[in-house]
Amino acid sequence: MMAIGAVKSGVAMYKEAKSVGKEAIGVITEISEGLGSFFEHQEKAVEYAKEIEKNPPKGKSLQAIALDNVLRRKKLEQAEADLRTMLTWEAPPELGALWTDFQIERAKLMADKDKFDKAQKKRMNEKRYNLKLIEKNSSLNLQFVLRSWFLPLPASD
Repeated sequence: MMAIGAVKSGVAMYKEAKSVGKEAIGVITEISEGLGSFFEHQEKAVEYAKEIEKNPPKGKSLQAIALDNVLRRKKLEQAEADLRTMLTWEAPPELGALWTDFQIERAKLMADKDKFDKAQKKRMNEKRYNLKLIEKNSSLNLQFVLRSWFLPLPASD
């Protein structure tokens, strides 16, 4: 909520700076920092919510936990909806379709991250598979060596 407030004040400062003819680049930077802060806090809140859902607090009823989870999600959804509305209708026109551009860029970055994560997982699975093969091969080699030591040599004629 603080980040939304910072963005709102940044937009107001931008409008004021523009009306008096001041350089507005600093205000745009402030808006950007406010947005970054909002989304960082949003990510942390989502991670926290996932952790709470995995490890529910002791001593609370399931109904209370369910209500907390739903309210937490609703607050996050409402905060993002408020931000979307503000950036759609109140952002300086110089920033263009800021929310739409943001959505496109976020989707691209998330797809790239997903592709990287899948490739990383595939590499880890291949590594595990290769280690198992090496382990199995080493075991077979050890068995062969041990057998050759303990088996009698064929009689020579």
